[in-house]
Amino acid sequence: MARNEADREDLMEEAVSLVRRIEFQSELFSEPLMAGFNVQGWLFVYLGNDLMYRFDEQGRLRRSFVDGRLYRTQGRTLAVMDRQRVFKSGEPVESNLVRQDLSVEQLEEFRLRMHSNLELVTECLRTGVVTRQHPAETSGIADEVESRIRQVLNLKEFLAPAIVRR
Repeated sequence: MARNEADREDLMEEAVSLVRRIEFQSELFSEPLMAGFNVQGWLFVYLGNDLMYRFDEQGRLRRSFVDGRLYRTQGRTLAVMDRQRVFKSGEPVESNLVRQDLSVEQLEEFRLRMHSNLELVTECLRTGVVTRQHPAETSGIADEVESRIRQVLNLKEFLAPAIVRR
């Protein structure tokens, strides 16, 4: 999570860690959607600038960014990280992330919302238009994204193991 948040100018260009990626437009969303894979084969799905899901190679959720909040797997639940700033003379001097684990009910609500969003993405992939892709000469990225999203939607255990912090 960056210290200073700002809307991205061009998510497709900025997502250089995604070695294969597509941008697509649909009538269901006002902003372009983007999805792609990093070198480890992890799936990243961006629904505009304010909603992101990151899945490991087995389709389990590792991180998410939803409504300005960072979510990180703890293995059995998600931790939500809220940024709290300390100001001095009107200027930010410190920024801290405060962690709170989701309850069982909150986790289920998150999962249902994520599934709903991912179902919309698959609909957009089927009915929308791919506007850009990288590498340009590669075919089948949209089909692979849709297949991996289906894998995510069919998992019983949707959370990746806890992320080990240094």
